[in-house]
Parts: sequence; C-alpha cells; structure tokens
Amino acid sequence: MNEIPTQPETNQHLAALIVNAGAVRAVTEAVQGTLGPKGLDCLLIDEFGSVIVTNDGVSILKTMDVNHPAARMIISAAEHQEEQVGDGTTTATILAGALINEGVNQVIKGVPVIKVIEGIRLGINDALEYLKDAVVTIDQSNIQIVKQIALIAGRNHPELAELIVEAAKIVGEQILHDPGYKLADQIIALESSENHLIRGTIIERVPLNKEMPRRITAARIVIIDDSLEPIKVDSEALTLEIGFKQQIQSQEDLRENIKKLARIGVTAIFTNRSIAESVEDLITDLGMIAVQQVAMKELQRLATLTGARPIKKSSLFREESDLTRIIGAATEIVVDEKYNHIKVYGSSDCQFVTVIVGAATKEVVAERERIAKDAAAAVQAALCSGVVPGGGSTEISIASRLAQNQVRGMNGYGYQCVIEALKQPMTQICSNAGFNPLEKIEEVLEYNAKDPSYSYGVNCDTGRVEDLALNGVWDPFDVKYLAIKTAGEVSEAILRINNIIKMKNH
Repeated sequence: MNEIPTQPETNQHLAALIVNAGAVRAVTEAVQGTLGPKGLDCLLIDEFGSVIVTNDGVSILKTMDVNHPAARMIISAAEHQEEQVGDGTTTATILAGALINEGVNQVIKGVPVIKVIEGIRLGINDALEYLKDAVVTIDQSNIQIVKQIALIAGRNHPELAELIVEAAKIVGEQILHDPGYKLADQIIALESSENHLIRGTIIERVPLNKEMPRRITAARIVIIDDSLEPIKVDSEALTLEIGFKQQIQSQEDLRENIKKLARIGVTAIFTNRSIAESVEDLITDLGMIAVQQVAMKELQRLATLTGARPIKKSSLFREESDLTRIIGAATEIVVDEKYNHIKVYGSSDCQFVTVIVGAATKEVVAERERIAKDAAAAVQAALCSGVVPGGGSTEISIASRLAQNQVRGMNGYGYQCVIEALKQPMTQICSNAGFNPLEKIEEVLEYNAKDPSYSYGVNCDTGRVEDLALNGVWDPFDVKYLAIKTAGEVSEAILRINNIIKMKNH
C-alpha cells in the first residue's frame, strides 16, 4: 500500500487517482464486514502478540498499520466522526470509499475530475437536505425509541442498553445538550466486575495504607493537582546549616498544612502525584483517607461530582477561611477491597453518574467498554438531535429521491456517484446478512417508488422488505448527518489530489 506504481500509459493525475482509490478500498474492506446486525468481528494483533477482538469500526481503523496518505485521510475522517458524535465511523468510511470508487470510475470514462467533484458536492448538499426531512424528534410520545437506539448501538446487549438509558435519565436533557458533556465519558470498564450504575465516580487507586478508613460518610474532599511533599532543598545546600533548617521547616510546614485541613473538616485527600511518607502517619492518625497518583481524568470527574476545586500545594498556605471555598463534598467514600478501587458517591438526587461495565477477561471487558461508549454516544445524539430510520433505509430512500432530480451537464456524473454511494450501506448490510444485495436493493427501490417513506429496508433475519422504523431500527440524526457530510468532504479532498510526491527528509 506504501509504494506508488508507475503507469506510463496513463496520465499522472489518473495514476494518482487509481493508486489512492486502491488504498481507500483496502481500508474500507477492513471494516465493511462489521456493518449491520449480522456483522462479524475483526481480530487485531500487534507485534507483541496482544489481541483485540472487535467490530467497532474506529477501533479497527486506529490500530491498522497504514502509511498511505489517502488511507490515512480516510482514517482521520473516521476519527473525526468518532470525536464529534461517537458513532457512525463504519458508515462514514463505507460512504467515502464508495464515493471515491465511483468518482474514479467516472474519471476513467473521461469525465473531468472537477466536474465529478462539483456533482458530488451538489449531491451531498441535496442528500443532507433530504435527511433533514426524515428526522423524528424524541419526546415523551416516542421515548421508547431511545432504548432501541441504545440496543442497536450497543450490539444487542440489553443490560448495557438499559444502564445507558437510565444514566441518560439521571443526567437529564439540559446536561446532555451541553456541547462539552459526553455521556460516553461516564463509562468505566472493570475486569471481573458486574455491570451496574452509581451516582458517583470511581478512583482506580486505594488509600496509602490499610490503617486508613475504609468508609467515610459525609466526606469533605480536597484535590491537590500536585505532590504533597516538602519543598526540596538542593543537596549542596543541605550540607550547610541554613539548608538543613530550610528542609526541617519545609517538613514542618507540610505537617501544619495537613493539620489545617483536618481543622476545617477535610476527611479525604486526593493527589495526582506522590504523598510524602513523612506525613503518612499524621494523615492516618487524623482519621483521613489519602490517595496518591490519581489519574488526571479521574480527578476531573471527582471535582465535577464533589464541587472541589483542584489546587497546588502552595495554596495550602492560605487562611482556613479561604481553603473552605475549595473543599468538595460527597455523601460517602467506600474503599472496595475486591476490585482495589474507591467509590465516591454523590447525593441520591445528583445528576452525576458512572456506568461500570465488566466481563471475565481484559480483552472482553475492553470490547464491552467500546460497545457501551457507542451506545452512550448514540443515546445522547438521539436525544439532542432526533433520529432517522436506520439499517441503510434512510440513505437508499434519499438515493431514490436524488435519482428523480434532473442535473444537467457533466456535473450529473458526479451526482450519480452520490446516488450509488448512498446504496452502499444497505448493500453491505444485506451482504453481511447472507442475502443477495443486488436483488434486495432492487426490491427496496421498488417499495420506495410506490411510497415516499424513508424507512423501507431489509429485515436481516427474514430477508423481507419491511418498514424498519416500525421494527424499532433507528439511527441518531447527528450521526447520520455527519457521516454523509464527512464522506463528501474526504472524497472531494482525495479526488482533488493531482499528483503524489515524496518529500525530502529534513
């Protein structure tokens, strides 16, 4: 995939297009077998023998050993899709691959590439407008759709789907609509754990020693984004009396600051760096929990839950009245000896939630985490933007509508590329389910010719054409919209490449 063959019988631009299309096709083929309810898994192996079994498109793409620039562009587009909406990466990749393949075929026939690009751009814009007509807003009358969304994105794991839906209810629509909030970030995977949900968070560390409390109620928490160590004195300075005195004073200052925290009611200290052994006994004697080297993302979650404001250790020299403003609160802190972590609980009506997913082995639990994150992202997108019929039915219905439009001139060839590409998701879903895709696509198109509904597709269990919306098959609008938009943008970028030149080493 890395070498660029020379083709003297073709012009330079066409050679570049053909090579790029081949690289894109290799990437697309790696994920297309995972699409749909009958999609299969992919086994990923690295040079050290580590194994990942998954049918998550973006996980496959991220771990592929790919160096070709066009292939990297497709992977970057899938990563953008994942970052923005958390789902739909396989659909975006398949659509982009189909657009590029169809575009190259038109160029080979003699259509100017710029006309193909203009037609694709026009077709994508029209497709997105039709997609807006298909959207169904989620409200109390159809709230059951949300569970179906979770079930589909959650690969038919009903227990995970129920937990995700429950988590979304706890968080509430106002928080879910916040662009900076991601429900998927509230998923934590734990090996050998049971699937469950808590109104709180988990710190994957344990207290400094066994003598510290295992449970604290009505906890008051301080978060230190720093070490809890005495200020170090230079080794040369320690040989002098003044340096030695500075070291002793620094140790005493640290002890006094910890006593100050105890006086204002702090019962738990969490730091993202180390805590000095010299103060461990003091913290223990004061009846406090101290946890060191906590991951920054866990501290951020803890701060959000408790209202604590992370501080540097220099801030501990403030007056007690000032320090009380940075303390957080939790209803309970529990050290879980079985799983070697700490659970910090909020109030019974707090809107902070953590979904814990577990399985027997680390390979399986990692895949369950990916599945749960996909489901959480899909649920959040559905509640925020609405839904459209899934299973490729919306795409093929849009293709039927585009086919009725009259596009004059050479642009029509590019427009036709969009029509054919939009058939590809259902084509691949049918193929993965073991049906003849050409036959099934024609059957669906016949239904679309009689009824303008957006929801006709193939039941992957029976092979019959049915209204998939009635069957509970839905996709979030935002996921579908971004997949089509991203596919159009990346295909245009790749088709525009006129030549491939290797840069010199700097």
